[in-house]
Amino acid sequence: MITTREEYDYVVSRGYEPLIDARFPMEHSLRVEIQKEKFGGNNAEGNAKFYKWCIEHKPNICEECGKPIRYASAVNVSHILTRGAHPNKSHDCRNTNILCFDCHSKWEDATTRKDMRIYEKNMRTIEMLKDEYDHK
Repeated sequence: MITTREEYDYVVSRGYEPLIDARFPMEHSLRVEIQKEKFGGNNAEGNAKFYKWCIEHKPNICEECGKPIRYASAVNVSHILTRGAHPNKSHDCRNTNILCFDCHSKWEDATTRKDMRIYEKNMRTIEMLKDEYDHK
């Protein structure tokens, strides 16, 4: 468990990114502190930084259909739990999928998301995020 900024910086210096790598769990308050430092607030500027960071740190391949995403942009960063309903989780990259436009549209539609390959994984992610954020 990463509990200090020094531990986080050390892991990053070794080529890993604990904000997205589940092998390096982080203390919740440290995660929130680093997210605020990197991305700022849940506003246009902070969201632009967040989307850019996700695109740079996650594979640009649709997590649903496996199609490569040639020119990834903010539209390809899909929140699992919406920013509006869950602003405290909006800059947690574990709360995102990289999706092509078509699959992003399917995820946004509550009638089609249950048929998606990523549905079960996303449901586990939702439970983990709610447990972590709502009980701290």
